[in-house]
Amino acid sequence: MFATVGFADRERAARRLEDLCDGDEARAELARCLPALLVALSEAATPDGSLVNFERYVLAAVDRAALFRYLAEHPRAVEILVRLFINSQFLTEILLRNPNYLERLTNHKRIADVKSREEFYAEAYLSSKAHPPGRERFDALRRYQHWELLRIGAGDSFGLLDLKTVTVQLSLLADSLVRACLTTLAEQDDISTDGFCIVAFGKLGGEELNYSSDIDLVFLADGDATRFWSLGQKLIKALMEATGEGFLYRVDMRLRPWGRSGALVNTVESHLNYLHKHGQAWEKQAMLKARVIAGDEPVGLKFLSGAEPLIYRLQPDEIRLSVRESKEKIEAELERKGRLWGEVKSGAGSIRDIEFVVQSLQLIHGRDVPGVRSFNTVDALRRLADFSLLQADEYRQLVGGYNFLRTVEHSIQLMHHKQTHTLPQDRRELAYLARRLDYPDADSFRNHYEKHVETIRAIYLRYVGDESTGEPSDEVEATPGLADHLWRTEDSYRQVFSDDDRKLHARMIRRLSTENTVEVDAILQPDGRWRVTVAGLNSVGDLSMICGLLFVYGFDILNGHVFTDSPVSGRRPVSGFSKGEFVNVFTVTPPPEEVTPNKWIQFEQDLESFVGLVVGNHRAEAQGRLAKRVAEVLREVREDATEEALLPVEIDIDNDASELFTVLHIQAEDTIGFLYELTNALAMSGYDVGRVIVSTTGNRVFDTLYVTDPNGRKITAEDDLRRLRAAVVLIKNFTHLLPRSPNPEAALIHFRELVEQLFRQENWLDDLARLEQSKVLDGLARLLGISDFLWEDFLRLQYATLLPVVTDIEGLAETKDRNRLGRELAEVLDEPLVGKGSAHETLKRRLNDFKDREMFRVDMRHILGNIEEFGQFSDELTAIAETVVDAAYRLALNDLHSRYGTPCLESGEDCPLTIAALGKCGGRELGFASDIELMFLYGGGGRTDGDESIRNSEFFTRLIELFNSTIESRQEGIFQVDLRLRPYGRAGSPAVPVDAFETYFSPTGPAWPFERQALVKFRPIAGDVDFGYTLLGIRDRLIYTGEPFDATAMRAMREKQVRQLVQAGTFNAKLSPGGLVDTEYLVQGLQITHGSFFPPVRSTNTLEALSALSDAGIVPAAVYERLVDAYIFQRRLIDALRMVRGNARDLTVPSAADEKFDFLARRLGYGNSVTDLAKDIERQTAVVQEMVGLLGLR
Repeated sequence: MFATVGFADRERAARRLEDLCDGDEARAELARCLPALLVALSEAATPDGSLVNFERYVLAAVDRAALFRYLAEHPRAVEILVRLFINSQFLTEILLRNPNYLERLTNHKRIADVKSREEFYAEAYLSSKAHPPGRERFDALRRYQHWELLRIGAGDSFGLLDLKTVTVQLSLLADSLVRACLTTLAEQDDISTDGFCIVAFGKLGGEELNYSSDIDLVFLADGDATRFWSLGQKLIKALMEATGEGFLYRVDMRLRPWGRSGALVNTVESHLNYLHKHGQAWEKQAMLKARVIAGDEPVGLKFLSGAEPLIYRLQPDEIRLSVRESKEKIEAELERKGRLWGEVKSGAGSIRDIEFVVQSLQLIHGRDVPGVRSFNTVDALRRLADFSLLQADEYRQLVGGYNFLRTVEHSIQLMHHKQTHTLPQDRRELAYLARRLDYPDADSFRNHYEKHVETIRAIYLRYVGDESTGEPSDEVEATPGLADHLWRTEDSYRQVFSDDDRKLHARMIRRLSTENTVEVDAILQPDGRWRVTVAGLNSVGDLSMICGLLFVYGFDILNGHVFTDSPVSGRRPVSGFSKGEFVNVFTVTPPPEEVTPNKWIQFEQDLESFVGLVVGNHRAEAQGRLAKRVAEVLREVREDATEEALLPVEIDIDNDASELFTVLHIQAEDTIGFLYELTNALAMSGYDVGRVIVSTTGNRVFDTLYVTDPNGRKITAEDDLRRLRAAVVLIKNFTHLLPRSPNPEAALIHFRELVEQLFRQENWLDDLARLEQSKVLDGLARLLGISDFLWEDFLRLQYATLLPVVTDIEGLAETKDRNRLGRELAEVLDEPLVGKGSAHETLKRRLNDFKDREMFRVDMRHILGNIEEFGQFSDELTAIAETVVDAAYRLALNDLHSRYGTPCLESGEDCPLTIAALGKCGGRELGFASDIELMFLYGGGGRTDGDESIRNSEFFTRLIELFNSTIESRQEGIFQVDLRLRPYGRAGSPAVPVDAFETYFSPTGPAWPFERQALVKFRPIAGDVDFGYTLLGIRDRLIYTGEPFDATAMRAMREKQVRQLVQAGTFNAKLSPGGLVDTEYLVQGLQITHGSFFPPVRSTNTLEALSALSDAGIVPAAVYERLVDAYIFQRRLIDALRMVRGNARDLTVPSAADEKFDFLARRLGYGNSVTDLAKDIERQTAVVQEMVGLLGLR
C-alpha cells in the first residue's frame, strides 16, 4: 500500500504512523482509515510533508482512537484534512490550534455558505459582545476571522467556491470586521459615529481582497474632522495590533490627501478640493475603486458623488501616459530587485496589466458611457465588452488570465499567510506550487503561466503601451555555386529544340546549384500563349510539381517536351537528387488575369520551395502541400465537383521503343489538371520520368511518357507492369477527387500508403476491382483527409477491417440499432472456438474486433454524410457502447459464476447488479473519441453460493477487474472505461452497494456538488433491469429535492477547468467560457432546480431536457431556440475537432490563420468560407455566455 504513495522513505513513514497509535483500539481504527489516508497522501505534492501535519494533528487530539474512528467513518474528512495540509500551512495551523474545527469542515455544505455583509457583521459583533470590554473583545474578532478564513479557504481549496465568491467573501468579511471594530470602539469610548465614514480603495474597494492583502482606507468627516482623529487612530491600532490570536489587517492610509503627511481624517469638502486642485491622474484612477464600507454611509456617498465629475474629465492621451508611467516605474523597481520573471501581481503581463487596461478604458469612456463604471475588475471587463470597447476574444483572454493569476496569487499567499506575489525561483518549490494548483509538473504550470503573461501583455500594449516591437530580419549570405554541368541527351533533344533553345538551356543549367535548384524562363508568344522553360537538378516527382504549380497559377498545358538525364545505376545521392538535370518546355494558355513578370518570379520561388523539401528528404510532404493547393483551385474552377464522373484512362505499355525506358502511351479526355494528376500518380508510386511528349488535340490528350522503376530500370516483369497500370489509374483518379477531402494533403499521403498495402496482398487484383469504384474512391478521399489519427491508429493498421467496410457502399447506408448489434455480436461470439489460447482471450479478441469494426463503420457513415439528422451519430455510437458493455459484463459474469457461484443477499435471494452509464454515454450523446463513464451498483451484502464462496463485495470487485481487462481502448479517451464517478473516486470501492450509494449522494451526504450533478446523466444500460428502475427512483429522490442548484460550486469547477485545461490566448470548444460545458451545466442546473416539480425535465439527454424545460415554461421559447442552435453547433464543432485530431482532450480551435482551421471549416461544410466559421464560433459563444447570465448562473 505504501509503495504507490510516493514517500521519500517508506519505512520511516510506516513507523511514524505506527507510533501514532497509543493502544490496540487506536491501531485497529487507524487500519480502517489507512486506505483512504494513503490515497489522499498519494495525491499530495509532498506526501512526507502532509504526513508530518497529519501527525501533528493526531497528537493534538484528546482521544486518538476516537479520531481514527471518525476518519474511518467519514473518508471525506481524510480528504479534507490532507487537502488543507497541501494547500496552506497557515490554514493548517488554525486547524491544529482548534482540532474540533474538523467536524465543522466535514459538513462541506456549510463551508460553501455565501454570507452577506450583514450576516458577517452580526456574527462578528456577537462573537465579541460575549466578552468583557477591552482586549478580549478584539481577540474574539481575531478568532472569528481565523475561522472564517479557514472556512473560505477550505471552500476555495475543495472547489466549492469560485474566485469571485472567494474575493467577495473575503472583502465582506473585512468590511464587517472594520465595522465591528468601529462599533466596539465607539461603544467603549461612548462616541457617536454620525458624520464619520470609512471609504475603502484598492482590492477591498473593488471587493477583490486576497487572503493576505493590505486594506486601503480613507477616513472622511462631515463638518469638523478633528473630533474623529482619536477614533481613527484607535481603529487603525485595533486592526493592526498583533496579539496571541494574531492580527486582523495591515492598514494603508496613503491614499488620503497629501499621503503620509496629510491629516488622518479629512472633511468631504477638503478631499474634493484636493482632488480638484492637486489630484494627480493616478489618484483619480484610484478613485475608480472607492467604496463606502463603514460609518455614516450618506457622508461617503456624498463624497463619491462629488468626485465623479473630477474622475472622468482627463484626456485619453493623458490617461494612457499616466498609466504607462506608473507601470514603467513599478517594472523598473522590479528590475532593480532582479524580479523580472514570476511577478504575478505587478510584472509584465500581470494582474496589474489587466487592472490598468480596465481602468484606462474606464477613465477614457466613463464620462460618455456611464455603464462601464464599476469598482470590480471582472465586472468592468464584462461591461467594456458589452459596450464593444473590448473585443470578445480579448475579454475572454483577460478574464481567463485574471482568474488564473489571482488563483495563483491566492495559493502563494495561503501557504504561509504572507503578502507575496512572486513565483518560486527554485524548481522544486515551483513544482510544489504546480501540484497544489493541480498541474502535473512545473513545466506544465510554467507553460500555462507564460502563455497567459504573453497574451495579457499583448493586450496591455494594444491599449496602453507602445506596440512597435519589430525585430530585424535575418540576412542570408549567398554561397558559391556549383561547377558547370555537361548536358547528356538523346538525339531527339536536338531534333526538338533549335540552337538558340539549346543555348538557353545550357545557360540555365550552368546557373544551377544546391542553393539554386531550378531556373524558369517564360516568353510571351504572338498568339497570347506562353512558352515556359524550366531547368533543374533532377529528382523523382519534379515533373508533377511543375505541372501542379502551373495549374495552381492558372496556366493550362497544351503541349510540351520533357528531357531528363536519368541514371540507370539505381543509386541516388543523399541530397534527394538524381544524377543529372532536366529541361521541361511547355506551351501554356494563360489565366484570364494579366500575367506580369512578377508572377513568374513568384512561380519560380514557389517551385524552389517545393524542390527544397525534396532536398531535405520530405518528398511526401512536398506532394501533400501541392495537392492541397491544387485542390483549393479545383474547388473553385469545377462547377459541380460532387457530381463529376471519373473518366476512363487508356494506357498502352511499350517496352520495345526504348532500351532504357518503359514507354507509356496515354489517351484520355482532357480534364482540368489532367497532366498534374497523371504525373503525380507516377511520382507517388516511385516511378521516375525520363522523357515526356505532351500533345492535346481538341478535348483529347495524347501523352507519351518514358519511365523507369524506383531503381532506374525498365519495368519488364508482368506483375510489375500490372501494378504500374493499376497504380497510375488508381492514384490519378484519387487525385482527381481530392477537392472533396477536407485535407487533401493528408488524404494523398494516406492513400499512397493504402495503395502500398494493397499491392502487398495476395488478392490485390480483387481488392483493386472494389477500390476502383467511383463511390469508394470518393469515400476514401473524404475519409483519409479527415484525421491523421484515424489513419495512424486504425486504418493503416487494419487494412483487412478497412476494405470490407469502405467498399460496402450499400451496407454503409444502413442503420443498426442495439437489438441488431446484439444479434450480430452473439453470432460472432458463438462461432466455434478454434486454435490455441483460452476461451476468454478468444472471445475478448472477437468482442474488441467487433467493437472496432462497428465504431469505424459508424464513423464512416458520419463522414460520408449517411447520417444527416443531429443526434443519430450519438445514438448509433451509444448503441455500440451498450452492446459491448453488456457483452463484456456477461463474459466476465460467466467466468466468475463457474468458480464462485451466484452472489446472494443475506435473505437468500439473488443479489442484483446494474451497470449505469453517466456523462456522454448516459446522455446518449457519445461522439467521436468519447470515453465511457460507468458505475457498477449491487443489491447489498451477502456471499456467493458456489463451492468457493466469497463475499458479494469481493465477487463484484473481481467482476469489474475482469470487465475492465476485457474491453480494450485503442487510444486514451476513445471507448475507455472510466469508473471515477463512484463514491470517493479512487479511494472508494469499484463496486457500490445500494445503501452506500444512497448515503453518499444524499443531500446531507459527503458527495461533492459536482458528483451529485453528475447523477443527472445516470442511466442503467446493462445488468438487472428491475434493479435499474429502482436505482433511477433512488437517484431522483437524491438530487431532485426542490433545492436550487449550487451555482457557486459550478462556477468554481468551471474556473478550475479553464485554469488548468485552456491555454491562454486560445479557444477550447468544450471548456472555454461560452463553450459546450457552459451549455450543459446550464441545462443541468435548471434540471436540478426544477426536476422535483416537473419530472419530464429529468431526461439524461441535453436536448430532450432543454425541450422539457421549454415546455414547462422555465426556459422562454426565444431562449430555447437560441440555446438549441448553439448546442448543436458546439456538438458538431467538437465532433469535427475530435475527428480531425483523434484526441478527446485536445479541443482547442485552431487559429483562423492556421491551415488546420481551413480543414475544420471544410469538415463542417463551410467550404472555403472560413471566415463564416470564425464568425459563427464567436456568435454562438456570445449566445451561451448571455444565456448563462440571463438564467442566473453567471
